[in-house]
Amino acid sequence: MGLRRDLLLFPGGKKHALTFSYDDAVTQDVRFIELLNRYEMKGTFNINTGLLGKESLHVQNGRTVTHNKLRPEEIPGIYKGHELAVHGLTHLDLALAGAATAAYEVSADRKSIEDMVKAPVRGMAYPFGTYTKELVEMLRYSGIEYARTTRSTHGFELPQEFLTWHPTCHHADEQLFELADRFFEPEMKYYGPRLFYVWGHSYEFDARDDWGRMERFLEKMAGRDTVWYAANIEICDYVRAAKQLKYSAAGQYVYNPGVQDIWMCLDGETVVFPSGKTTVIG
Repeated sequence: MGLRRDLLLFPGGKKHALTFSYDDAVTQDVRFIELLNRYEMKGTFNINTGLLGKESLHVQNGRTVTHNKLRPEEIPGIYKGHELAVHGLTHLDLALAGAATAAYEVSADRKSIEDMVKAPVRGMAYPFGTYTKELVEMLRYSGIEYARTTRSTHGFELPQEFLTWHPTCHHADEQLFELADRFFEPEMKYYGPRLFYVWGHSYEFDARDDWGRMERFLEKMAGRDTVWYAANIEICDYVRAAKQLKYSAAGQYVYNPGVQDIWMCLDGETVVFPSGKTTVIG
């Protein structure tokens, strides 16, 4: 058997994935989720359970907008069909907090969300986007499997380290539509999956009067046969499952020990590795 290049595809053999990550559980999430549902997309929403129900105002771009948090009893219904993730119990800057405080902010928030959704919560977004090496290591052993930063890559690569997961861009980035065009540029040859990761806060749509702009973006990205519309945890789980494939010495036998099928592009041919089975190549 000659050299072979195995490249990951997303579920169904798709070459693209789109995901969203929005913070703070503000009331504007209701309208944003309606938009995501209309265009059949999924979002991840990072919430501070210690601040739920609190009302405040926020000034941005010279405009005062509400920054009111949803009430605890509203959370399960409003976010149904989307992912909920940790954002710290009270939105402290965890990079500046002591180790014990940071651990409590994460674990208490996680438990509160799990009590609401009756399921394990394994994702997170860093408050203010800040983190330290020590914080990352703490998360690694506390049940958090990915954590989003606020550093834009303006690229579409999969993260090398899910606990410092850098998004493609913020929704207000001036390059948003240019990036969308690049995302779908045809390739003469397949070089690997493309992931478009957008983050922000839904109250910013009020502050910047950007609801129309965001809907145009969703409309542009919607209904694409080549795109997997996924929550953050789905992407994390799938990529990690793909890394668990077991190859024979010469690569002709591939065993998938996981619980989900994995798609790959092998020298230009789409191959699926069924869950729990060995696939013979060639």
